[in-house]
Amino acid sequence: MVDSTDDPNIFNLSSSPPGPYGQEQYVIRPEEHLKAPPILPPHLLQVILNKDTNVSCDPALLPEPNHVMLNHLYALSIKDGVMVLSATHRYKKKYVTSLLYKPI
Repeated sequence: MVDSTDDPNIFNLSSSPPGPYGQEQYVIRPEEHLKAPPILPPHLLQVILNKDTNVSCDPALLPEPNHVMLNHLYALSIKDGVMVLSATHRYKKKYVTSLLYKPI
């Protein structure tokens, strides 16, 4: 039987990967200032609060959200001096959409 404590190199092992560690400051290059921000993926442009519901459906019910829409914070356009924030979360088979109204 081999005991791992008999090995003299056991105390020289580190739990950190090898290499230098430091805090280098990120320098923004001039050409990076000219870049446009990344385009929002098209599936995140479909906000379920803006979708129309069927006439036969209860207007308080929202359609089932796409899985990529979960856990994102959405800010709707300011209308009548009110800003609306929403987030949808899934709990088992249910979806919960929370709305926050903020008068501006």
